[in-house]
Amino acid sequence: MKYWKAAVLLLVLTFSPTDVVQADELTRIVQEDLISLGYDPGPANGEAATRTIIAVAKFQAQHNLEATGEITPQLAGIIKATLAKRSGTATATRQAVTAQTTSRLSIAQPGTTVRNVFGPEVGLGANRCRGACGGNCPKSCAIEIFYECAGSSQLRRVEAFACGTHPGCREHDACLDTCLQENAESRECQPRCDVMAMEAYGFESSASWLLGNGPYDGEIRFEYTRQGAAELEPAYRCPAGATRQCSEDFACVDANGASVDPVFDSYPAAKAGAMQIAEFRAGPVCGNNADRVCVQSATIQLSGDDTCPGGKCTRFGMEFDYRNADPTVPLECATSTRGGDDDFIGDLVKLGGDALASRGVGAGEQEGDGMGQLLGLFGKVIASGDSPEDVQVTITPFDENGNPIESQRVGSEPGNGPAPIPRTVDLPAVNGHLFVPMYQLASASRPGEVKERRVTCTHKGEPVLETIFVLR
Repeated sequence: MKYWKAAVLLLVLTFSPTDVVQADELTRIVQEDLISLGYDPGPANGEAATRTIIAVAKFQAQHNLEATGEITPQLAGIIKATLAKRSGTATATRQAVTAQTTSRLSIAQPGTTVRNVFGPEVGLGANRCRGACGGNCPKSCAIEIFYECAGSSQLRRVEAFACGTHPGCREHDACLDTCLQENAESRECQPRCDVMAMEAYGFESSASWLLGNGPYDGEIRFEYTRQGAAELEPAYRCPAGATRQCSEDFACVDANGASVDPVFDSYPAAKAGAMQIAEFRAGPVCGNNADRVCVQSATIQLSGDDTCPGGKCTRFGMEFDYRNADPTVPLECATSTRGGDDDFIGDLVKLGGDALASRGVGAGEQEGDGMGQLLGLFGKVIASGDSPEDVQVTITPFDENGNPIESQRVGSEPGNGPAPIPRTVDLPAVNGHLFVPMYQLASASRPGEVKERRVTCTHKGEPVLETIFVLR
């Protein structure tokens, strides 16, 4: 597990938003700054040649960093901060950036609650929890899920994050958002804002904030009813036999007064003529062919009593009536996972792979650019998985004759059969009823672990449904 985590950390650096766009630009920036500091990385041409690697390693060793010779956005920020300290310009830079951000962006202050506030839509999506210490909404935030009554019969799902904050974190995010609003493709934004934070508050505090830790001067509560600024807000309802409670602790209760989970209903702001669903149900499955949902429940108990192509598993699914579909175009579904030790890293790698695949990285590379082709291929492999735990990667060395050495193969065991969460679902008619089977392998779960799998489906680019399964 330790080796796997180390490998994934390297992948995160490879597939992070700043590296997906022109990897040689970051190298050029580092080379220029190293030259200004008196090092000899060779020409500032964006090529990480031997002289550049040696110069980077020398800088790292002289500043009590692990001498890997590897260029990362974090290292670029440290070099920028060192250069700024030497030139005495960091304080002026901070003051100028702070003056800019004060007039252009309003970052939430401690003790306040904000709703649906997103950063610029760049890279892998819009950042959330602006002003919290840590990337996006860090795992150190306390999370609460609740429902509000909307209209005469619907419910609004609210995901709330209570996050630690500090002036350094707020200034950093305001700086970054303002810079990216001006130029979403800029590679100077992250190093510039890192310099500001490190110069003003010190390297140790800034590194702690990067991981979502303190010190804090208060807490901000961020509430979201949708996942992105441009996404539609979903509406939920109480399942059949349950009643809506607008002033109680539970959103829906059954005839015995017990709490039941709300279910997806619709997107009230969906385009006219788009595919729509009704009578949505999700939960454990039953029947001779496990082809229907037995009980509506967002919670799936992972018993491992079923048998799937990859081994022991637990089957579940969703079913619904639908109308206005185009049978020539399938329903397309995607999923993200939250929970467990590796969810943040795994999702970042998965999103990075999706970004590489969508950008076509590697497709237009020169024939001799093996790394570009490898990144393109690897991006497609990762994008083919439904979530991080579904991705299977195997590395096999070759002998001098080009034959694979199977005894030295490392990685996942190859699997067969359908994906745990289908990426595409055929629609047999314009209107009809559909059951979508899913499963979770027992080997992908640990005792006592709780994971959330958010499933979203679209048709012809328009949102159709979303639901969240809690896997225990």
